[in-house]
Amino acid sequence: MYPIYPTIPNVFPPQVNVPTQIQYVNDRQSAEAYQMSPNSSVILMDSNMPRFYMKQTDASGAFTVKAYDFKEVEAEKPPEYVTKAEFEKFKANLKGARHESTNDARKQ
Repeated sequence: MYPIYPTIPNVFPPQVNVPTQIQYVNDRQSAEAYQMSPNSSVILMDSNMPRFYMKQTDASGAFTVKAYDFKEVEAEKPPEYVTKAEFEKFKANLKGARHESTNDARKQ
């Protein structure tokens, strides 16, 4: 007969992804004073100017704070193309200039 072993129930609750809330601070000093657990990172929004801070902590709890400014992205201008007529005109002008420089060189 086989021995009966009791089954061990799953003692760990399932992981639930909880969206993080936006944290606001007043300035860099407030970002540095923001309490965090070791080995973590957070983005802190400045409530006084268009800036945000990325604060990271290592295993010992030491932190680094980097500041970034928001900058409006300007719409990119579409590239300008030369029409075929403009290109042919340019090519004719280039050939004419080359022909004149060749003639000038031969006269000398």
